[in-house]
Amino acid sequence: WRTIVTPITMITFCATLQYYNCVNYRQPFGATLCILALGFGKWVAVYTSWWWWSNYPPNFVMPATLIPSALVLDVTVLLTRNWTLTAVIGAWMYAALFYPSNWPIFAYSHTPIVVDGTLLS
Repeated sequence: WRTIVTPITMITFCATLQYYNCVNYRQPFGATLCILALGFGKWVAVYTSWWWWSNYPPNFVMPATLIPSALVLDVTVLLTRNWTLTAVIGAWMYAALFYPSNWPIFAYSHTPIVVDGTLLS
């Protein structure tokens, strides 16, 4: 569910702030600002809820990386200056980049290790 629900819920905030910035300030970086703010809030929540309260390792509950997706969405609105093309092309690329942009974060968990003579994958 993570690869389906997260981009759908996160793009609503990005699109709202992107529209507001483009219409009122003529600045096409609203989605990136939104993702940076949401990511900072998520890290605060991870450290206060998981690490400080329960001593649970933060690398098991780290937030998704959506910065490349937000940059692609902002570049799409910058190049096209059309909300319809941004909604179709930019939103598709936003969702399509979500899963591959998180591969470096979870690469360590895909490495097989040997524990007590047994290969664990």
